[in-house]
Amino acid sequence: MPKIRFSSLPRSIWEHVLARVEERQITLQDLRRLQEWVNAGPWAPDGDWYKDFGSFILCGSGEFPKTVLTKGMAPFGTGIE
Repeated sequence: MPKIRFSSLPRSIWEHVLARVEERQITLQDLRRLQEWVNAGPWAPDGDWYKDFGSFILCGSGEFPKTVLTKGMAPFGTGIE
């Protein structure tokens, strides 16, 4: 299983994730919870995955986060802790 990669993301992915954070009005408190999770060095399954933070969902594929969904939007892939 690959570690989820948050540093040195390809520019296009980073810009997409930041745009979705702004568009979906993810709060600073929510981003802090994401940062704590990132600092723990999470692992991802091969293929598509998602992590539900309660008020938003982070979706990715392999080692890369790909987008941010709001609560109530349907994630794709395997849920991870």
